[in-house]
Amino acid sequence: MPLKFLLESCAFNFNIPVILTISQRYRYNTFENGLPRKWPIDLKGILETEIALRENSQREIALKEKMKELAKESINVTVVQDLREELSILSKKYWTLERRWWKIKSSINDSPLTRGIDYWRSQPKWYMHRLEQKFAVGHCTVECSCCEKSRGFALDPEQKSQIQDFFKFEINGTGFWYYDRIKLASLLGLMVGNYENPLDLIVRLPPRYTPPSEESRRSFVSLSSLVSLRSMDISE
Repeated sequence: MPLKFLLESCAFNFNIPVILTISQRYRYNTFENGLPRKWPIDLKGILETEIALRENSQREIALKEKMKELAKESINVTVVQDLREELSILSKKYWTLERRWWKIKSSINDSPLTRGIDYWRSQPKWYMHRLEQKFAVGHCTVECSCCEKSRGFALDPEQKSQIQDFFKFEINGTGFWYYDRIKLASLLGLMVGNYENPLDLIVRLPPRYTPPSEESRRSFVSLSSLVSLRSMDISE
């Protein structure tokens, strides 16, 4: 949709929030309806790698919490050693995933789309977008220990694989609607058919919400700067 038309259609309420909404949609439309690109932009790869990073990080948190609990008990030393070995494997996997993310990021040329993504990801609580929280993709994964405590049971490997398959991103087929919605929300703060200010779509947690422990407060992968997944603050 041309930017001129969008501006004229919103002239009756022309203010900063409206400008922001129009700008983000214009940036995405420029990307979707632009000239054919010589090199594809792997937005799907970015999102999949970010989820893998969160899963890795949250599994690490869960293991460290378990080791703290076991330290208070008399247990077999082999059990602790196995946990330490898994932590070492996770650390190496994180290193590899981080570089995969940077490779994809570096392949994207500067454009209206990247500026829109950089703007949205500069918001401290971008991952608390209404749609991402609805599908629990902004923060939680199958490895989230907070969710495990909340539901009262752990997922076995088969169940984790099943859940991951439920929410996998698909370019074609019936699963495309899910990928398209998450792509818009996670990268630009937008929702299909919703023209609210993206900043108003950031969920504010209720007062009774109990924030996770300091160890569980992680950061996220920002497209403008990849920050450590070991400093996320979701206490608001």
